[in-house]
Amino acid sequence: MVSPRIVGLAVGLILGIVWMWLGFGPAVLVAALGIIGWVIGAALGNLTSGHVDLNELWSDIRGRRGTA
Repeated sequence: MVSPRIVGLAVGLILGIVWMWLGFGPAVLVAALGIIGWVIGAALGNLTSGHVDLNELWSDIRGRRGTA
């Protein structure tokens, strides 16, 4: 599994390159679309188990693990 530090580094590098070539607005757009894609991916990952648990999805978004 890929370390969160590596993922963060890759995202930062990509956003930095987009910002350098296209400006701040497109970099923010890329970041927003990345977040939307991450949420959709999390929802689809939950669909493979047969249900979508919105509380679990919200916990994933906030970066917290469930207690149960």
